[in-house]
Amino acid sequence: MSPFVIVGSGGMGRELLGWIAGCRRETRARYATHAFISEGPDAGTVCHDLPILHPDEWRGPPPRFVLAFADPAAKKRVARELESRGWQPETFVHDSSALGSNARIGAGTVICPFCRISSDSIIGEHVLVNGASGVGHDAVIGDFSSLLGSVNVNGNATLGEGVLMGAGSMVYPGKHIGDWARIGLASVVLRNVRPHATMYGNPARRIDAGTPSKASGPQRS
Repeated sequence: MSPFVIVGSGGMGRELLGWIAGCRRETRARYATHAFISEGPDAGTVCHDLPILHPDEWRGPPPRFVLAFADPAAKKRVARELESRGWQPETFVHDSSALGSNARIGAGTVICPFCRISSDSIIGEHVLVNGASGVGHDAVIGDFSSLLGSVNVNGNATLGEGVLMGAGSMVYPGKHIGDWARIGLASVVLRNVRPHATMYGNPARRIDAGTPSKASGPQRS
């Protein structure tokens, strides 16, 4: 098995390292982490006894990797760059999370502790499902989307590519959120959302046309 690295040495990367340490022996062995990867000024330093390396500094066979940051546009850029080098996206599902029957999880996706992924749901590639979040039956989450803590995507709801859902937000059953939309903290989506829209409130209302954020690289925050 090729080495495993965490791309991003900020809070999410350090959390992920700790979650791996608390998993079962088999999980710890699979995700034994060799290094953090960063394009930021912390490259060349050490974090939690692991080296922080710029991608160009990696030596050895192409590693398996996960992205440990939430910005969807940055995730898409960095994932494509690393994959072009032959690096292999790895999927991580924490031991405490529950997967329903026929749930499909894409390459590079990270499912954090105490999440619930229901039956026949589809999670795309390089998706972040942060702690205590739920994805209902038959829901679809598009590539590069990020669900921050305690998000609830109800049954048959669909999220396009690159959707960012703030902590505590919720999507009503069967509703659709368009590509690259942003849903604010604790917002409740009761209607379909257009691509690139920024929504906030309960019920969620559009507050800005929005565009995908500038794709900065993985750094320590």
